[in-house]
Amino acid sequence: MKRVRLFALLLASALFASTIPVTGVSAAQKVSEQESVIVKEDNQGAAQAAAVKLGWVKKGNNWYYVTNKGNHTGWAKINGKYYYFNNEGVMQTGFLKNQGKWYFFNIAGYMKIGWQRIKGKWYYFDLVRGDMKTGWVKSDGHWYYMDPSGAMANGWRKVDGKWYYLGDGGVMYTGPHVYKIDGVYYFFEKSGALTTKTGLQVSDKGNTFYTNSNGTVVTNKEINGKIINAEGIAVNKVNDVMDQKAQWYDSDTKYLVLANLSEHELRVYQGRKGEWTRIKGSWEFSCGAPATRTPTGQFKLCWKYETEYGWKRFEKCKAAYCYWTTAGFMLHTILYDKYSEGNPEYADIADDRLGMNISMSCIRLALEHARWIYTNIPHGTRLVVYE
Repeated sequence: MKRVRLFALLLASALFASTIPVTGVSAAQKVSEQESVIVKEDNQGAAQAAAVKLGWVKKGNNWYYVTNKGNHTGWAKINGKYYYFNNEGVMQTGFLKNQGKWYFFNIAGYMKIGWQRIKGKWYYFDLVRGDMKTGWVKSDGHWYYMDPSGAMANGWRKVDGKWYYLGDGGVMYTGPHVYKIDGVYYFFEKSGALTTKTGLQVSDKGNTFYTNSNGTVVTNKEINGKIINAEGIAVNKVNDVMDQKAQWYDSDTKYLVLANLSEHELRVYQGRKGEWTRIKGSWEFSCGAPATRTPTGQFKLCWKYETEYGWKRFEKCKAAYCYWTTAGFMLHTILYDKYSEGNPEYADIADDRLGMNISMSCIRLALEHARWIYTNIPHGTRLVVYE
């Protein structure tokens, strides 16, 4: 029995001794060393990452944008703004030419768009792409011309063989219109180009001008029956003072009405400014009494009293064909009985005096004259009242 136990103990000892590594280092020790190496490598990587700052970095006077791949180069959109970095990653400022186009970056480095004032000159950069524009640029409904350098032009510029003028703020003069430049009148076409036509031309205001082939406007002359004044406006040559006066006014319709309070005389013209032809008159009228004088100035005929025959009743009388003006008084017939109605030709007359200052500021006309104006003259027609 003792021999069996001894044999078992010897066998167990032999088996235990066979599991000890020949190097004399346990497996547990090896695992511990491997882990320590891994931990050491991780610590070095973290230390190296900590040494490299990501995002915006300033070195000396230059700014860089650093990512986990290094300094960024080329275009970059950062916080909604565009930047450009050169091959070394340096952020760019000022003018920059890229792929044949010019851009501008402010001192903070981001790209600017639209109008920019740079060293006292104005430049325009595309609102989407940001590239600098040259030649014609339209902004807020106005045309501008940008020189080949990109700077906004002022004054005279010849483009594609035509002359243009860039006025205050660089805005191109447009027409058809006459502008006075350095004491000389010039006529510009609708396109903005200086005219090269010789002869009569009509401006956007309805004025007639006589132009030379160099774009200048003739002044203080008589040409082909037209009197050209000091501002270059050509009007019909007429000897009558009132007809001559009519030429200086415009109207929103093809008609014009003049009323001379001093002479109690009214005339109707057809045409346009500078070319009015008298078609009716001279008609005698009565106007405002001294205490209720008829206003003077430029007004418009604006609303017809829309009863039958244009009747309007006053306190003690009535008037027909009443036509309101923007000044608040009316053009209408002589006065009739306050119970009058229907055709005024058959109404009882209350007051038919003309050529006097007797009304409450209205202009009273003979029946046929008031009726003609009421029937033929449209709303918006200019009425000039003067003394």
